[in-house]
Amino acid sequence: SVMLKQPKRIIVCEQSEERRNFIRAHYPEVLITTPKECDKFVKSNSDHGGADRVLEVAGGKDTFQLAWQCARPNAIVTIVALYDEAQTLPLPDMYGKNLTFKTGGVDGCDCEEVLQLIEQGKIDTTPLITHRFPLSRIEEAYQLFENREDGVIKVAIYNE
Repeated sequence: SVMLKQPKRIIVCEQSEERRNFIRAHYPEVLITTPKECDKFVKSNSDHGGADRVLEVAGGKDTFQLAWQCARPNAIVTIVALYDEAQTLPLPDMYGKNLTFKTGGVDGCDCEEVLQLIEQGKIDTTPLITHRFPLSRIEEAYQLFENREDGVIKVAIYNE
């Protein structure tokens, strides 16, 4: 979806080697880094000392902090992730960044537009769907997804 906005570059920070390999195989134009190297990598691969836009979708223990640290001054940081614990804005550390934060979960309001983009071939979700289950086996599908088994990324459920 980010590619629809035609950014100059996309950098993905991903801990999982399996997911990094997936990105390399399906999106070779995307730059990839790990959480350990992310801040340095983003700063060395951006024009203004950090990312113009950051999407935080992981919701891990340190991912909120990593998101705002990778952002350049006056950037927009969008938080889609859901955290197990409250996050803190360390304002003294953020001083001078002048960041804009946007928050919220998955917005169902744009589903019709997203489905049209998929139908038009502007978004290809095919590589993301790693498993398919009939509706009668939905519990098994949820278990697979929840436990991140068998290299699952997305599960498609179909009516038998």
